[in-house]
Amino acid sequence: MYRDGSLYESAPWSVEAWSRPFESCPLVATRLAGAGNTSTVGSNSSTHSSVFCIRCGTTRGVVSHWLRSETNRDMAAWARVLVQGCHNAIICQREFSFRCLFQGRPCQLIVHLDRGFTLLDSGLGPASKALWTFPFDKLKGSADDGNKLLYLDFSGTEDGAELELDMECCPKPVVFVLHNCLSAKVHSLA
Repeated sequence: MYRDGSLYESAPWSVEAWSRPFESCPLVATRLAGAGNTSTVGSNSSTHSSVFCIRCGTTRGVVSHWLRSETNRDMAAWARVLVQGCHNAIICQREFSFRCLFQGRPCQLIVHLDRGFTLLDSGLGPASKALWTFPFDKLKGSADDGNKLLYLDFSGTEDGAELELDMECCPKPVVFVLHNCLSAKVHSLA
C-alpha cells in the first residue's frame, strides 16, 4: 500500500523517473481542499477545465498544489481516489505520534484512530505516564497559530480543558492527521 502521494512535473516514462517525484507528501497529512471549474486564462476560446487543490501539512507549513483535469468526471475520480487513499493510509497506520512540549515538559502526543488523544510524559520508553486521554467525541475544537502552537479544546467535559501544545515546529501535520482521522471515522459510518 502506498503511504505517500507523489507529484511529477511530467508523466514518468521509466522506473528511474518514477523514483524521483517533484514532491512527495504523506497521504495521512494530505487533504483535498477544493474543486471547481475555471476557464482557460488568456484564451479567446470558451474552453473550461476542472481544477482541484490538494494541501499537504508539513513541518514547514501548508504546501498547496492546484491540479487540472480535462473533465468533471476525471476530477471527481481523482478526488475520490485521493480521499480514499488518505482514509486508507489512516486506517492502515491507525496510530500517529508527535513530539511536543506541554507546560514546558517534553511529551509525546498520540493520535489513535480508535482511542483518540493521549499525551505521554517524556514520550520515551514503555514506562511513559499518560498525562491525559480524550476520545475524539470529546474534542470541541482545534486551532493552531501556523507556527508551532496547537490548541485542543476538550472543555465542557468532566475532566476537560483547553490545552496548548508546543509542537516545536509547524503543527499542520498534526492538524491534517486529525482531520483525516475524523473524516475516515465519518466515512466509515456511511
